[in-house]
Amino acid sequence: MGLLARLTTVVAVLAGRTIAAKYCDEASGVCYSEITVGVAPITWRIAIPAVEQGPFDVLLQIVAPKSVGWAGIAWGGGMLYNPISLGWANGTTTVPGARFATAHVQPDPYDPIKYTVLKGSVANETHWVLTTLCQGCSTWVHNGGAKEVLDPGATAASFAFAASAVPPIDPTDPFTPIGIHSEHGIFTLDLAAAKSDQFSSWVEKL
Repeated sequence: MGLLARLTTVVAVLAGRTIAAKYCDEASGVCYSEITVGVAPITWRIAIPAVEQGPFDVLLQIVAPKSVGWAGIAWGGGMLYNPISLGWANGTTTVPGARFATAHVQPDPYDPIKYTVLKGSVANETHWVLTTLCQGCSTWVHNGGAKEVLDPGATAASFAFAASAVPPIDPTDPFTPIGIHSEHGIFTLDLAAAKSDQFSSWVEKL
């Protein structure tokens, strides 16, 4: 096993045992449940409305070093049969993308997800940030036709991540092909801590 594979495995195991922290952005006032994982590393932040059951909209923020060509989060905790939200830098801003994989090959574009890129989505010489409202990330149809829905009360919801140092072929296009990941792993986030009754007002401000 190579060094990168060993590091990725360690990250995956440690991330799976880590309780996500709470992060409140001073500029926007949005409070997220967050975790930082990976070799890069990459910070994942999620905020959701104060609901008792899904589906629901999600505020997703990805913060990554400029060395990360693209990064993605799988909402069902693995590559297959769940939505994958991608992000990458494009000039001085960032672009979201949606994919769905049914095999360990290039995932297909995924139409049921709608993104709204929000304030705070920037790219500079050191890092890039994607802040987006995701509609359709919290529910999907699994293999065999079963409907899956994220549990907003979960204190350790399982997610998977992947990233590559190689940017997408056309960073202006949300549906552009992406190369194979150079690292991947799993982590848990506290969705109960990500809930807020201010969610709608946050979205309006952003």
